[in-house]
Amino acid sequence: MLSMTTQDADPIDIDPSLVGTLELAGFDVPYVDLEAHPHMASRLAFGGTQYTFDSSFPTKGHSAVMPAAIAEHQQDGKRILVAERGERYYVYLA
Repeated sequence: MLSMTTQDADPIDIDPSLVGTLELAGFDVPYVDLEAHPHMASRLAFGGTQYTFDSSFPTKGHSAVMPAAIAEHQQDGKRILVAERGERYYVYLA
């Protein structure tokens, strides 16, 4: 079972060369594969911005609810970074 580290832990620094895009229903979001990391952190750092874990979705079947949830965050002015590890997508917000 995957576990998140505590909020007090340092964020995982994401190498910009590893960030791609994840296509969702009509829009794209920044995406990184974190399969090689030994754990999932509650915070990620990318491009001078710290992102905090918000929610997760299964990689199979995510299209039923994940696009609407992310679109709502974007409408609220949040920046999104999606990480994949195991069979889950982890949504981080800044």
